[in-house]
Amino acid sequence: MRRNCLSFRYHLVGLTVLGLATLLSLPGPLSGQSQSAATEQEKGLPVKLSLPEGWGKVLTWRSIGPATMGGRIVALAVAETDPSTWWVATASGGLLKTTNNGITFEHQFDREKTVSLGDVAVAPSDPKLVWVGTGENNPRNSVSYGDGVYKSTDGGKTWKNRGLKKSFQIGRIAIHPTDPDVVYVGALGRLYGPSEERGLYKTADGGKTWNKVLSIDDKTGIIDLRMHPRDPETLIVATYERQRDGYDFNDPAKKWGAGSSLRKTTDGGKTWTKLTKGLPACKLGRIGIDYYRKDPRIVYAVVESEKIGTGPPEVVRGTAYMGVGGQDGVRGVELLEVTQGGPADKAGLKPGDVLVGIDDQPLRTYRGLLEIIRGHKPGDKLKVSRRRGQEVKVVNLTLSNRAARPDAPGGGDRPFLTALGGQVENVQDRQGANGPEYGGVYRSDDGGDTWQRVNSVNPRPMYFSQVRIDPSDDKNVYVLGIALYRSRDGGKTFRPDGARGMHGDQHALWIDPHDGRHMIAGTDGGHYVTYDRMDNWDRLNTTAIGQFYHVAVDPRRHYRVFGGLQDNGSWGGPSFTRSFTGPINEDWVAIGGGDGFTCRVDSTDPDLVYFTSQWGGIGRINLRTHETARMKPADRSYRFNWNTPYLLSHHNSRIVYYAGNYVFRSLDRGNNLRVISPEITATAKGSATALAESPRNPNVLWAGTDDGYLWVTRDGGKEWTNVTKNVGLPGLRWVNSIEASRFEEGRAYVVFDAHRSNEEKPYVYATEDHGQTWRPLHGTLPSWGTTRVLREDVDNHDLLYLGTEFAIWCSLDRGQTWQKLNNNLPTVAIHEIAIHPTAGEIVAATHGRSLWILDVTALQQVTSHAVSAKARLYRPVSAVRWAMEPSRGRTNRRFVGDNPPQGAVLFYSLTEKAQAAGIKVVDIDGKTVREIKAEAEPGLHKLVWDLTGEPPRVGGGRPRPGAGPPRGRPVAVGTYRVVLAVDGVEHSQTLKVEPDPIAPTAPYILEDEEEREGVKQIVD
Repeated sequence: MRRNCLSFRYHLVGLTVLGLATLLSLPGPLSGQSQSAATEQEKGLPVKLSLPEGWGKVLTWRSIGPATMGGRIVALAVAETDPSTWWVATASGGLLKTTNNGITFEHQFDREKTVSLGDVAVAPSDPKLVWVGTGENNPRNSVSYGDGVYKSTDGGKTWKNRGLKKSFQIGRIAIHPTDPDVVYVGALGRLYGPSEERGLYKTADGGKTWNKVLSIDDKTGIIDLRMHPRDPETLIVATYERQRDGYDFNDPAKKWGAGSSLRKTTDGGKTWTKLTKGLPACKLGRIGIDYYRKDPRIVYAVVESEKIGTGPPEVVRGTAYMGVGGQDGVRGVELLEVTQGGPADKAGLKPGDVLVGIDDQPLRTYRGLLEIIRGHKPGDKLKVSRRRGQEVKVVNLTLSNRAARPDAPGGGDRPFLTALGGQVENVQDRQGANGPEYGGVYRSDDGGDTWQRVNSVNPRPMYFSQVRIDPSDDKNVYVLGIALYRSRDGGKTFRPDGARGMHGDQHALWIDPHDGRHMIAGTDGGHYVTYDRMDNWDRLNTTAIGQFYHVAVDPRRHYRVFGGLQDNGSWGGPSFTRSFTGPINEDWVAIGGGDGFTCRVDSTDPDLVYFTSQWGGIGRINLRTHETARMKPADRSYRFNWNTPYLLSHHNSRIVYYAGNYVFRSLDRGNNLRVISPEITATAKGSATALAESPRNPNVLWAGTDDGYLWVTRDGGKEWTNVTKNVGLPGLRWVNSIEASRFEEGRAYVVFDAHRSNEEKPYVYATEDHGQTWRPLHGTLPSWGTTRVLREDVDNHDLLYLGTEFAIWCSLDRGQTWQKLNNNLPTVAIHEIAIHPTAGEIVAATHGRSLWILDVTALQQVTSHAVSAKARLYRPVSAVRWAMEPSRGRTNRRFVGDNPPQGAVLFYSLTEKAQAAGIKVVDIDGKTVREIKAEAEPGLHKLVWDLTGEPPRVGGGRPRPGAGPPRGRPVAVGTYRVVLAVDGVEHSQTLKVEPDPIAPTAPYILEDEEEREGVKQIVD
């Protein structure tokens, strides 16, 4: 009843405070020290408390996937003496190895200080010698960083750091073909600022010592490196000067620089020649290189020029313009933007429309839409089928000339520019006499000394810039990009059709030197194999390497999880399955396209799910009715972050808060968004990155930005206070997350991201008084590792969970001390943590290894009394007798996640060794239904009761082959008492056994032991 009253009150407040509020205070100079909290506040802190040593070993995570969509792959290494053995380097999920050509994969490099990789290389002379360079080498906004290079001498089973620990990102590694002690490493350096450890390094003793053989300056590193196929003393390297700023724009703030170049050595790095003949004379950007193995005099390079896209503004194929921005939708292409006055606008299309076909042909992907447009000329007429709500209508649209719009990609004096800063293919003859200055694909026939441009193609250079030559036929040339371009005439013409049936955005391509039809590709969506020269691709999505930005859970006991992924949309799937195996790829459903980010679930209707895509695209879908809707303010002058924050009110789930450079509110599920704040950013480029509402008071809201401002309102948005200066940071820092406490109205936790400010320190703060004073919480955290997200437990107000760049941590004393919770979780970045309200579980959204779940039932109850008591039995979560589903069709090549144990999970702890310990389960009549042997050693222990009574006594007959131990009959649903007896002293807790909420009257499946074992054998 109280919740309803609060909701009603909030409706009244919301109706009276719409509009801009008055700015109360601006921050003054930032102080170097945090203001001391009041003495009373300090006294309110709990006693410092940590898990005793060894207790955390039973807190093991289970991976639920998914593997459906894969994740970004940055490099491949193949043992060419045995091409069925190869390694896959992921951007943020470690290393994969297969020894059977992709039928199965083994996770490697999971426990090192980072799992973000830039390159992997295997020694040609010994496939047991493998090197990896840490820190993804792409200069995009979501990359992580590393701590140098690692070497394995046993094929990847174990690793040792071999130095260059301050290189941050590794561009490329090359190993001598006959002397594996000679290795070259291209150190790219920091992405967000200058650093000394950049350049090309060489070791002649297997990594014991290093010599920097090429250095440009502290802003320029090495992005690519190629060793001559026959002369290991000859190398060509690509230097790269780039830097991102603190904003999440597509391109780096600096993507061309004087330091970017091609350099060549013929004496193993002693001397170098800058290669310039035939290459652009202006500033260059990213460059990719490849030797033709059959004749190394032939070298190809794809070169980014600051004059990219330039040329005479003529009307050519490929310059047609539609005037839309969109993304892959659930059933078509969702329009996110429609340019005012453009062809789509004139045809009556609007943001939120879903395009389902063009000229009677079905339309499924945004990339497919772009290919259709590029296949037409300005003036061509199209019949576009669009869906708006439940209505489907065909509209006539006339394409215009992109060059007629100076502000559009390919407009003004850059008519050959494509979306995301690339350059159109096959227009080298139309770019005029200065065409070679504009970049593209270049060929050298004298080992790189002189060059000639052969094609204009250069898709999104900062993200790709990869060119590959068929080792046995230089007529076959490939350029990686948003689409995969292939040429059959040495690069004179390219077609963007190499990725049919494959995820776009390719970052790696290996071509079999003995058979050019056989290739392996790495993309933003995982890795693929082809055996017919790209006509067909086999997707090897059997490993959970998804790059999740967020995770949300619905409130049901058999709950679903939802989250958004890098370049792979938003998805939902089960936290566990009613089967003998865990979740599989087919259990997951797509709910939104584009880059997926934050998901939210309506607390009153778990089938109503909200999702976001880049730059403020927000939508909702009803999974029961399949109704969808898009929401975004119509005014395009507002700025939104690439990962835009929004939330559903704790007090009324119809109310949506959403933030860009202002905070918006909708009283109708995202419709009719209205501004309720002043402009909240510190700069003209800034936008919101974090948003929170107090679960205790609907009038208390928090907002934080990428340029470092932190705001709070205590009257529902009428007046806002900038509390940035109160925190005590050394400067403005990106606000990563805000957690408003559910236990105290004035309490909030804020996490700041410093790596975008060129430092890797953690920053976590807490306030008890709405931001007037702050207490730092990062004192016991490692000094190396960006902080990402903090969440407060739903039951224990002293228990906090913290996600960082390399681990997840917990605090039992409200942030005074921290303990790592990784256990079996890889060293992966944690971007979000969802806490289920009743299941006693948390879900971690990892950016590189998909989703993991941890049972925290015992952790929620660990107190100073629990860790000092001789014995403690922890209150168990109610157990559900799930009705099992029939087994499904399957293949030998699939991903299978982990289910929780079937039955009731029981935790107990001992602080000293016991003489005797046991657990029994007693029914309502006091009868013992089951006795379970318990360990007597000190520590935290976990047992599982399978919800059956005592098993029958085994006779003298021989057990059936493959049969497990005998099991008792299932117990009835109801309330039981669990009793822990330790040295004659009993400790008890109540346990409820509940029926399946979906099939409450279903009998317990597989009651017959023989049938149960038979099904298990079939499934296994």
